[in-house]
Amino acid sequence: MGFFDFFKPRNKENIEECWPGGKILQVHVEYDTVKDEFIYIGRYGLRFTMPRTDVSEIVIQEVSRTHGVVQLLKEQVAVGTTDVMPHEACNVAKQWLDERLYKTSE
Repeated sequence: MGFFDFFKPRNKENIEECWPGGKILQVHVEYDTVKDEFIYIGRYGLRFTMPRTDVSEIVIQEVSRTHGVVQLLKEQVAVGTTDVMPHEACNVAKQWLDERLYKTSE
């Protein structure tokens, strides 16, 4: 993604999104219902896209007493790690991601 791609509007037609710490934290997670993938957009340009089928578990790793990171795991190996966030934001993000990871087919 180039620098100016950041300013282009994105199509949010099939996107569910979560701002775990509110918009002030500048971290959010999206789920594309058509492509069946998670998109993480964090601070300082940190961004990753992960197909839902490549994620087997979601865990919170504690960084300090008050902050942690959310990790997306595939067979015990981290395939995606978020920015450092307060524990409350980590819990919100994990719960939101778990709901989509373990969803039943409709």
